[in-house]
Amino acid sequence: MRRLPPVIGAALVAAAVLVRPLPAAAHVKWFNDQYCVGCPPDALDRIFDRWWVASLAFFSLLSLCAFAIDRIWGERAGAWFEGFVAKIKSAPEDYLRIGLGVFLLCLWVHGGILLTPELRTDHEAIAWLQLALAACTLSWRTTWITAAGIFALYGIALAQYGVFHLLDYPIFLGIAAYLAIHSLRLERLRPLAGSILVAAVTATLLWASFEKWAYWIWTMPVIGTHPEIAMGTNPKAYVNLAGFVEFFLAYFLLAGRFFARLAAAALLCMFVSAIFDFGKIDAIGHLMIILSLVVIILQGTQPVTNFLAPRRLGITLGAVASLAILNLVLGAYAVGYFGLHQLIYD
Repeated sequence: MRRLPPVIGAALVAAAVLVRPLPAAAHVKWFNDQYCVGCPPDALDRIFDRWWVASLAFFSLLSLCAFAIDRIWGERAGAWFEGFVAKIKSAPEDYLRIGLGVFLLCLWVHGGILLTPELRTDHEAIAWLQLALAACTLSWRTTWITAAGIFALYGIALAQYGVFHLLDYPIFLGIAAYLAIHSLRLERLRPLAGSILVAAVTATLLWASFEKWAYWIWTMPVIGTHPEIAMGTNPKAYVNLAGFVEFFLAYFLLAGRFFARLAAAALLCMFVSAIFDFGKIDAIGHLMIILSLVVIILQGTQPVTNFLAPRRLGITLGAVASLAILNLVLGAYAVGYFGLHQLIYD
C-alpha cells in the first residue's frame, strides 16, 4: 500500500483532531496517576521527527491563510459580531467573577484540591479558605480579596509542586489580575486587563502543547481507556497533531483579530466536548479556562494584538511577520521548556 506524503498525512490527522479533539482538551495529569514531571522528556530526535516537521509546515501554511483572511474580512465580521455582543446585558467580567465563585465552591465541596485536580492538599483549612473566597465573589467590592486568595493558593501550590509544574497554570494568575483590576477600579490598568487575561490563557495552552509533545507517552493510558478518541489513527501522531492544534489556536488568541474569537470558540468547543467523555473532574478542572474563553470571545481584539500583528505592515508583510513571530514563540517555548526542565531536574 502506497504511503501518504507527510504533509498530506499531517493534514488528515489534523482534520481528525479538529473533529474529535479530546486529547487536546483532556488534561492527562488528572486521569493518569503515573505521570512524572521530574522524569526526563522523550529524546528530542524522537519528538521533532519528520512528522513533527511536516505538521509544522502544514500549520504554518494554514496560519498564513488564516492571517490573510483575518485581515481582509476580519474587520467586517468583527463589526457584525459586536452588534450581537451589544445585546448581551451582562459585562464579560461578570461571567468570570461569578464563575470563579462557582469554581471555588466546587473545590470546597470536593475538598483536598488547591486549584486543579492533581494539585492536592491535606490541609483542611484550605477548603474553608476557598469557601470564604467564593463568598467574596458575590460583590465586586470584595472580589479583590478573592483575587489575592488565588495568588496565595498558587503560591502554596508553587511551594509544594515546584515552578515547572505550576507553569501549566498561569491562567489563574491572569484571572486574578483581571478581576483585581476591575474590582479595585484601577482605571489606568483597565485597558490592559483583557490583554493580561489573553496572555495568561495563551501561555497556559502553549505550555500544555509542549507537554503533549515532550510527554506524549502520558496520554497513551487515556487513549487506551478511550480508544475512540484517536479515530483509528496512530496514537502518537494523534497526540502530536493535538499539540499543534492547541498551539496554533492559542497563538491566534494573541495574534488574531476576528480570528482570535474564532480560535477561542474552537478551543471552547474542544474543552466542552471533553467533559462528555471525562466527566465531572474535567468539568471542574477546566471551568475557569472555559469561562476565560467565553470572555475572550465577548471582549474582542485586545491591545496585545496590535503589538504582534500591526496593521501598518499590510496583509502580505503582516502575514510574513506573524509567521516569523509564531516561529520565534515556538522556538522560545522549546528552549524554555526543555532548558528549564534540565536546569531544575538534572
